[in-house]
Amino acid sequence: MKNPLLKIMFLSVLISCLTIFGFNARAQTLEYDLGIISGDIFFSNSILISGEPVRIYAAVRNHGTRDVVAYALFYAGPNLIGESQVVSVRAGGYSDEVFVDWVIPEGSFNIRVDIKGQTPKDENPSNDSAVTILFYPEKDADGDGIIDKNDNCVNNFNPDQGDVDGDGIGDVCDPDDDNDGIPDSEEQSGGTSSVNPDSDGDGVLDGEDNCPLIANPGQEDKDKDGKGNACDSVDNSLPPSSSLSDSDSDGIPDSRDNCKTVANVSQQDTDKDGLGDACDSDDDNDSLNDEEERSLGTNPKNQDTDRDQVNDKEDSEPLNQNILTESEADEEEFDLIKDEVNGRKEKGFENVMIDFVQIDSHTYFFKAMPIGHFLNDLRYEWDFGDGAKSNEKENRHVFNKSGKYEVVLKVSDQFGNSAETKTEIKINFFDLNRSFWLSGLLGGLILGGGVAWSRKKKKKNLLRDL
Repeated sequence: MKNPLLKIMFLSVLISCLTIFGFNARAQTLEYDLGIISGDIFFSNSILISGEPVRIYAAVRNHGTRDVVAYALFYAGPNLIGESQVVSVRAGGYSDEVFVDWVIPEGSFNIRVDIKGQTPKDENPSNDSAVTILFYPEKDADGDGIIDKNDNCVNNFNPDQGDVDGDGIGDVCDPDDDNDGIPDSEEQSGGTSSVNPDSDGDGVLDGEDNCPLIANPGQEDKDKDGKGNACDSVDNSLPPSSSLSDSDSDGIPDSRDNCKTVANVSQQDTDKDGLGDACDSDDDNDSLNDEEERSLGTNPKNQDTDRDQVNDKEDSEPLNQNILTESEADEEEFDLIKDEVNGRKEKGFENVMIDFVQIDSHTYFFKAMPIGHFLNDLRYEWDFGDGAKSNEKENRHVFNKSGKYEVVLKVSDQFGNSAETKTEIKINFFDLNRSFWLSGLLGGLILGGGVAWSRKKKKKNLLRDL
């Protein structure tokens, strides 16, 4: 060959072929040859986390023509991890896996595996050891299975990674889960939801809502005290000299207040004796005062706590129900008692009435008056006709505009009985204060017009006389 470049290429190919041929010829002549490479070392876990247990595997391959028995030593850097089980590897390119168990340490490491104890003796020790690349284990401080760099609460166990408000901070370590501006601890004590930023569903976040438990999308606050009209029982906008005297400032004028010196906007009077429960020492009028009933464990708002038709005062066992026998009671009354004990539907809530008191020109106090038996656990649905609704038995409601409003009340009990009633409320445009000023203005206009007319007539007469 005349070209030097071609000569060099030919010689390189020839040397490579001879080398490969010679190596293969030599390998094929070995009877006992186990080997391992770094690619055959692997872990039972795809993600390595410090402090987590793991199993390290190594595939030992037989490159010889005879079966060989051996085991392996595993190292992390220079430190011995452990010794594997003994395996017998079949000849002809077969492999078998050896392993050790280990707890992953902190910091980086690599794994070295040495084949030991070959029987018969290995004829090619050059491939009896392999070393992996460096591994950098992750951390999981709270042990919840989520590595720290992906964990939205690094120090709090939360495998579900719940994050209601989607702010990247998990609920278990987020002081305000729903991001409504109120800490969860305050929401729990205040009755609002820690996972719903708008507890009353009126479109205003709890942290900005002046009545977070009662829907009031308009956020009306007549007296500007930071508490919305929908949940404010006291109107601080009334001047001290108001003609509606209200000694206890509960929004109910003294003339209609059944507890003049004790605030009780609901005006609840359990025993209907004209004295409100807030200032009545015996709410149910059973001759046991409320303090005595609390010490006995009886209900201060029910004359017959155990419902056995015997007044608590006269009942030797006021907490144990002693049902009358059929011979001791009217048959209908006996059935009624049995129905109450058994929780059946045969007799129960029957009808409802609306009781209301006008507090001022725009404000009314409404109270549901259910009729029938077993009046506990009733559901109340008010519609005040101006878009406002309520589920309370008693309500203080302000109609912000003049006009006629149909107030509808529906009541239902646990047995499926229900009743509905309506009443009409008329709010006049001219209330007392407005009428006073408008009357004054009209009177002034009339008086001024009369004076002007009188002067004009006098001037006309004077010119005529001249």
